[in-house]
Amino acid sequence: MEIVFILSGASRQENVGAAARALKTMGIFQLRLVNPLCDHLGERARATAHGSRDILETAEIFESLSEARKDLSLLIGSAAKKRNIREDAHPVEELPGILKAKGDTIHKVGIAFGGEESGLSNRELDLCHLLTTIPMYRKYPSLNLGQAVMVYAATLSRLTLDYARKTMIPPSRDELSIVREKARKVLADVELPEDHIIYRRIMERLMLLGRDDMHLFHSFCKFYLKKYHGRVK
Repeated sequence: MEIVFILSGASRQENVGAAARALKTMGIFQLRLVNPLCDHLGERARATAHGSRDILETAEIFESLSEARKDLSLLIGSAAKKRNIREDAHPVEELPGILKAKGDTIHKVGIAFGGEESGLSNRELDLCHLLTTIPMYRKYPSLNLGQAVMVYAATLSRLTLDYARKTMIPPSRDELSIVREKARKVLADVELPEDHIIYRRIMERLMLLGRDDMHLFHSFCKFYLKKYHGRVK
């Protein structure tokens, strides 16, 4: 499982540099920037990323979060505020358990962060399959972008540092994407609109399935497709 951190609309070099340093120290080496509002290779960014400039130099640049997520099996958004669209914002400490339960059913996971002023936009949050948050004692003062990345990277190091000790066999297929496609087919058959809250909630909960439950869902879809579509795949 590869983990990719995505910063959308980052405006301060120091935060981008701090993010790069946090990632490398925790065994995460992929950074993507969406419409950065600062020079990620600038002097202040390089100084803050002490010992981690290679993360900055290999960072990929994208024009939109939609483009940056194309090769990801799962996109997880970070949100500091309660959003009406989604009822669940999972505490960051639950992430290792959620991802570990999926085993080899996913290839690449993205963790998305918004800019310093307002975080991810509602449109960007809609692109995320799950939302997470950092529980805090008080709403203000809040963590800045660099600090938030450090919290997520340190939490996910429970996976990256463990996986680094093992030889991993790449999965033969992206099962999570297949689950999404099969679910869309079933929901389309019952004419549930994609913008309906129930549709959104079902798709969100599917992203929490562990490997065993995912295989159970595949088995259900096998019977469903055979009965209603005359096929099993």
